[in-house]
Amino acid sequence: MSYSSFIALRYLKSKRKTASVSIISLISLLGVIVGTAALIIVISVFNGFQGIVTDILINFDPHIRVTAESGEYLSHPEKVMAEVSSLREVRTATMFLSGKAMIVSGGVNRAVNVVGIVPEGNERISSLSQSVGLGKFLDPGRNDQIIIGLSLADALGAVVGDSIAIISPAGIERSLTQFYQPKVQKFAVTGIYQSQNKDYDAYYAYVNLPAAQYLFSPPDVPVSPSMVNGVDAKLYDIGKANEVKAKLEKMLPGDRVETWYDLHKDLYEMMTIERVVAYIVLSLIILIAAFNILGSLTMTVIEKRREIGVMKAMGATESGIMKIYMLEGAVIGLFGSLIGLAVGFGVGEAQIKYQLFKLDTNVYIIPALPVSMHVSDFIIVGIIAVVICSLAALYPAKRASRIDPADAVRWE
Repeated sequence: MSYSSFIALRYLKSKRKTASVSIISLISLLGVIVGTAALIIVISVFNGFQGIVTDILINFDPHIRVTAESGEYLSHPEKVMAEVSSLREVRTATMFLSGKAMIVSGGVNRAVNVVGIVPEGNERISSLSQSVGLGKFLDPGRNDQIIIGLSLADALGAVVGDSIAIISPAGIERSLTQFYQPKVQKFAVTGIYQSQNKDYDAYYAYVNLPAAQYLFSPPDVPVSPSMVNGVDAKLYDIGKANEVKAKLEKMLPGDRVETWYDLHKDLYEMMTIERVVAYIVLSLIILIAAFNILGSLTMTVIEKRREIGVMKAMGATESGIMKIYMLEGAVIGLFGSLIGLAVGFGVGEAQIKYQLFKLDTNVYIIPALPVSMHVSDFIIVGIIAVVICSLAALYPAKRASRIDPADAVRWE
């Protein structure tokens, strides 16, 4: 052990002549503990919420979606389907057609997104069929069936077996200027689903693909089986979504390829911003503790001025003196962060096992605050604490290294 390390540890363990210095050092240590514990707890809660959101979206949305760049219908759906299915990373793929329409039931009108699906293909990609709590999933041979979300069913006052009408936007403009009736089709509510996503439950309805093709086909134009918006795909490994996206962009240069992340990019970016802001705000607690460390070590330099002068007279270098105080700051940061991380881990484990902080299940879909602890977060938070505390020791370390030994021991 070098003399710098030995003296730094002795300074930390020894009783100070000035009691306020010891109190400030203790407050500094407690500040680091509280800051690191708070960071771990809050970030773990963010991780928990993000994990729940991701699970809900991934179970309901495809891993990869290919649509026309213009936002209209695919010009070559069979080719897109073949290219997507040819990739070894793709487990399964299916076509879909979606559009906005007006749904009418018992005098109640709602603008919704009507999605035409292939039931067999959708079951292999989405958890829609497992989310049907009332009634049953779509019958592939029936084009007069519809599945709606629980929130939409509540707004319409509809139950399984009721008949509802969908007014297609196709031909509405023509009906305003000519004697022309817009397309209207009646459907029987065959199932009501609950996806745990309020947007889906309130604004999405599902029918068989041929029924959607009829609804959204232009007036006086024969219904085409190739009229689809895009192709959805599910991968064997969702972690390869970006890799598959890059391949498909080369294979299908005229189409838009999106991953599950891209489909909800705004949501994930907002969650990322919240996470970064939480890091910054809670790091201020550690920063305040660092100012205490700065004050404590500066007072120590004043208290140990004679001893520093004697050491320099005996041959201690400026870098050696600086190292003493830098090590003191680093040690406070290290011990404080280790204890804080342990406290944060303990609180997180307690929340996972005992659900100490509960949520109202009438408002939230989960009974308690979710917690997901990642090793990377512990490493990052620990490094942040040690770095901030080490930087706080920089000023007193430089001040100590510049003490003139002759002035320090002159009156001794």
